[in-house]
Amino acid sequence: MKTIKILKYIFMGVGLITLSVMGIWSYTTHNFVDNAHSAQGTVIDLIQSRSSSSSSTSNPYVYRPEVIFQTATGEEVTFQSSSGSNPPAYNRGKKVSVLYDPENPLDAKIDDTLSLWLGPLILGVIGFIFSVFGIGLSVYFYKKEKLKNYLLRHGSPVTARIDSITENTSVRVNGRYPFQITAQWQDPVSGTLHLFKSDNIWFNPTDHIQRDTVTVLVDQSDPEKYFVDLSFLPKTVE
Repeated sequence: MKTIKILKYIFMGVGLITLSVMGIWSYTTHNFVDNAHSAQGTVIDLIQSRSSSSSSTSNPYVYRPEVIFQTATGEEVTFQSSSGSNPPAYNRGKKVSVLYDPENPLDAKIDDTLSLWLGPLILGVIGFIFSVFGIGLSVYFYKKEKLKNYLLRHGSPVTARIDSITENTSVRVNGRYPFQITAQWQDPVSGTLHLFKSDNIWFNPTDHIQRDTVTVLVDQSDPEKYFVDLSFLPKTVE
């Protein structure tokens, strides 16, 4: 089904975009740290706000510290940290190191890893997971197609008896499970019984099978590598 193959592009696209945003955010944060002035501030309040990541059954709030500090020119500035936690990471009255933009003192951050790098770190992890999943799908489909083409050219055809036609419940797309044909063949030389499973079929093939056998192309050096020939089934428009 094309939907599954499209997923690899979606995952890689989301991963690439997320990693790009992470890179821009990290670069901006790095420049801010390099050019910022430092000052000592004091936590004067803990602002309660709803967390977008909390479920309705858990505590849905985080606490963001509100900090006051004095610039090098003597100006008093109050700001609220962009990051929060539950339980609170700071107590009222706690002294904290502050970094601020000398040209815009309201652009200030608490000088710690959580406040400065938590956002880029989260994006980096998300981007990495999506990218790895997308690349993994791409490698899987590439190897699968490569093996299929190899077996179509060099595989040894054997006639396997159809054992069952069942839904493959390990895969689900848009609420649908694909079907698989399971067939078995006994090697006449070794006597070993081999079970073969077809690729996923996105319609019920039962009414289209007027036979009790199916052709399977097998790699003689490794019978675990095979391809069930489904060319007798009608083509579908996806």
